[in-house]
Amino acid sequence: MLDLLVFTQHPLAYAPKRFKIEAELHNLSIQIISYKKVDLNNLLEAKALILREPDYKKDLYKLRDEILKYYVSKNTIILNKESYLKWSVLDKITQHDEFKKSGISYIPLLKLSDAKYHFIAKNKLGSHGESVYKITSKEDLDRVLQKHKIEDLLIQEFQTSGFDLRVIVLGGRVLGIMKRTPKVGEFLSNYSQGGGIERYKVNSDIDIKNIENIATKTATHFKLDYVGVDLMIGNDGEWKVLEVNRACQFKGFEKATGVNVAKEVIQTLQGLTLQL
Repeated sequence: MLDLLVFTQHPLAYAPKRFKIEAELHNLSIQIISYKKVDLNNLLEAKALILREPDYKKDLYKLRDEILKYYVSKNTIILNKESYLKWSVLDKITQHDEFKKSGISYIPLLKLSDAKYHFIAKNKLGSHGESVYKITSKEDLDRVLQKHKIEDLLIQEFQTSGFDLRVIVLGGRVLGIMKRTPKVGEFLSNYSQGGGIERYKVNSDIDIKNIENIATKTATHFKLDYVGVDLMIGNDGEWKVLEVNRACQFKGFEKATGVNVAKEVIQTLQGLTLQL
């Protein structure tokens, strides 16, 4: 039996490779498996499991759920199991519905008819800043509506703080906080979009406590052992949750903060398997 299995759409991506390196440093047996090569009739046995999020452009959620179902039946330790069981697809519209239910502070959604330029339109599915648009004119909006159905879009007031945060929470504790700043002339702050990254230097102990409380509350509500919570200061001056990323990338985060995220995840899973 393997110590750890990682299912992913991109086996050569940063996160799976880092998990492999850290697992082997801890003398754990690990295998990285592409969703494309999964044989549901011949799944390997493992003590622990990581399910990376499938690309929303590929029809892999059903396959991911079948893998999840199998390993649940085997009592395997599964990172974020309860969240996957409750929300197979945790799209942005579902997230905002949950923010509202839970009292998590967030940027409200607008009806398109109520939106005033400049505003943000983003598809309910997407990652790395894909399908997020700053709408400054009717021409911008028309181009977006040619690509996306209006019912799949979230409309929000443009926030002017000029930066956002990525907070990674693991096992109910904050591992670190990364500040992301867009390139000059751009509005997307994602590292994959060329945004600048650095460790967040807090203004005060109250500020850091507030950020940590919002992030851990969000992780708890979404039943997440491991998550990247993105926050921004809203136009009202208060911290708002932008979205949750339950299989968040951490290349930029490790670089900016010096936190070894892969090691932390591996050690957490190792500790849980020892309790079996």
